[in-house]
Amino acid sequence: MHGKTSSTIQNLYRYGVLLWTVSAGFPVTLAHAADLPDKEDKKATSPYATGNAQKKGPAKALQAQQSSATNEMPSSVESLVVWGEGRKNATTDGTGSYIVKAVSMGKMLLRLNEIPQSVSVLSTQQMHDQNLNSVDDALKQVPGVNVNLYGDGTAGMTARGYALTPQFDGVPSTGGLQMAQQFDLAIYDRLEVLRGPNGTFQGSAPPGGSVNFVRKRPLDQFRAQGSFSGGSWGNYHADADLTGPLSASKRVTGRFVIAGTDRGYFYQHAHDRRWTAYADVDVHITDHTTLSMSATGQKNDTTRFMGLPRAADGSDLHLSRNSFVGADWGHTTSPMYELGGELEHRFGGGWRARLTGRHRVTDTSLHYTYLNSAVTAQKTANFVVANSLIHDQYDGVDLYVTGPIHAFHRRHDLVIGGNYDSDVMTDGGATQSSRVNTGLAGLDIFSPVISSTIQPDITTMYREPTRQEGVYGSLRIELLRSLHLLLGGRISFYEYKYRNISTNSPYVTSLKNNAVPTPYLGLVWNVTSGISAYVSFTDTFTPQSGYTPTGRLKPDLGQQIEGGLKGDFFHHNLNVTLAGYRVIERNKAMIDGDLAPTCGRSGTGDCYRAAGKVRSQGAEAEMIGRILPGWDINASYTYNDNVILKDSTASLEGQPYASNSPRHLFKLWSHYRFAAPEQTRNVWSVGGGLTAQSSTFGTTRTVRQGAYVVANAQIGYQFNPRLDVAVNINNISNTRYYQRLGNIYYYNYYGEPRNFMATLRSTF
Repeated sequence: MHGKTSSTIQNLYRYGVLLWTVSAGFPVTLAHAADLPDKEDKKATSPYATGNAQKKGPAKALQAQQSSATNEMPSSVESLVVWGEGRKNATTDGTGSYIVKAVSMGKMLLRLNEIPQSVSVLSTQQMHDQNLNSVDDALKQVPGVNVNLYGDGTAGMTARGYALTPQFDGVPSTGGLQMAQQFDLAIYDRLEVLRGPNGTFQGSAPPGGSVNFVRKRPLDQFRAQGSFSGGSWGNYHADADLTGPLSASKRVTGRFVIAGTDRGYFYQHAHDRRWTAYADVDVHITDHTTLSMSATGQKNDTTRFMGLPRAADGSDLHLSRNSFVGADWGHTTSPMYELGGELEHRFGGGWRARLTGRHRVTDTSLHYTYLNSAVTAQKTANFVVANSLIHDQYDGVDLYVTGPIHAFHRRHDLVIGGNYDSDVMTDGGATQSSRVNTGLAGLDIFSPVISSTIQPDITTMYREPTRQEGVYGSLRIELLRSLHLLLGGRISFYEYKYRNISTNSPYVTSLKNNAVPTPYLGLVWNVTSGISAYVSFTDTFTPQSGYTPTGRLKPDLGQQIEGGLKGDFFHHNLNVTLAGYRVIERNKAMIDGDLAPTCGRSGTGDCYRAAGKVRSQGAEAEMIGRILPGWDINASYTYNDNVILKDSTASLEGQPYASNSPRHLFKLWSHYRFAAPEQTRNVWSVGGGLTAQSSTFGTTRTVRQGAYVVANAQIGYQFNPRLDVAVNINNISNTRYYQRLGNIYYYNYYGEPRNFMATLRSTF
């Protein structure tokens, strides 16, 4: 009774001081949370009052938030304003929800229904519910995204028929997503995915969209959590996450995450072992200035499996799903290390500035075999032994200032910034084929006798710097209280050059684009308090690797127009999006058949013209959030029609453009908890989902497969507020399908047969 009285008095005091603040003219608005300056991923204490808030349901989470707010009552009006800023942030860790309050990749920190483009966010809670541990598994759950594995822990990600590009805490990167190793998912708070061009903040990039990887940040309340998973084929994963204050004043907070994977695969000889460690320290220099410093490292040793072959006519050979083609010693290692830093200052009147930087180094070594001839009836073929070394150094810096402008009796929001992105790649490779080594000809594809000592010497190494910088701006204008206009754009500078460091040759500037504009225009109309309509137009440009007789091709130039409806229902617990889009991309590379192969670095490659044209159009529907207490859902349907409009090969015109990109794609995940939200002991839960897609073709058009459906299920049990267990069963019907298609030699990968994974999770 005494505790309740004390809490009531403190609540009355808090609200009284807040009202006094408003009456005194301080910039705190209760009516519309979007008007509050955001604190984003900083000291957002409310969702983390107890470590198990995410498992307690909405009522318990609310109690935890209230308890945290009470215990950390600001001692001054100035602190109160900062405390109020934290109510709108994009953090998902500890919220227990699939939906987010805001999205950070646009710098302004807007709600989903305030963004005139398709954006989806994969939250911490959904990652936990579906037992997602890797980036590729996580992105498979995002509407409209296709993930194509490469058999060594890397993948290619596409949306709307085009590649996705990465951002890391809002800093754009030229590389680091496609065919690149990724850190364990345990270090991330959420993945923000924008589909469609993101020229304003990304710069040069394909029009598929961007993935913003947002890392976890330290909390000022102690919390420890961990999990251990084990499943089919010796698949094990474990992680531990520790966070809390590092000083009595809580001005210095820290977070440490460690994760490990030791897994076998359903196909023979393959294994993956990796460890990831992440540390972050936030220093709250003043109530308005925060410095963050982070370090991440990962080591891996992964089997390099190039996939299965197809018949010479592209048809399925109907090999056993556990087949492994090639030498069993093929492997890749890619140790990665990253340092990050961020300095944010919050000015008065809702203005803030943020400077973010990152430095990542990756050293990749690959030694493996693959086929380079059609498979005979006796299941024999010719092999190639490959050896590659790649050193990548990524550096990125992003600086922006954002805040409100009050004009014409309305509030408008402005972002002005600039960023720099550099990828310096030092690479070289060598192969040995049956033309040189007759011992590589006519071998059994399942058990070829190939010595691991055959490692071709790398005699040529290249150094290839790619640099991009740009300035950007965005203005959100309040035309009416229910109507907002977004104006934005970017001026980008891009340069790619290379040199042969083996011969100490000078640099050759292969591609340079100066002052390329990518404008952006969007309009959002709040039809009702919970439904908004939007339309947007944006430009994009993408540098190309092909050569003309005089140098590299001009960049692709693209435009997208998109429109749709966004709904916010059940007290902000359910988001629904309906969208339609059309992308036109010009200057696509076309082989110039009138010229001899005299182009490229060596002067012996094919020549191209920048004259092709492709179109991608379609519709998307997404529903994510909580339908009823205890019932969470993420469902989406994507229709994508991508087609070649103009090509030097006339027979390709009118054909689909993108491989492994189904026209129809449906994804569903639903999770239900059999208890009232406040009950945290002896609670059962069930989950289920499916992925259904239409037919696709591979990197060779003769390699095809029909439609398929894969269903999954989960059953969970919460023993108490600190301990729960879940068992996931994947591919319940044991559907036989290819999750990725390639050509007749390799890159054809079966999807996983029926399997299970059990996970024990604990929070303190």
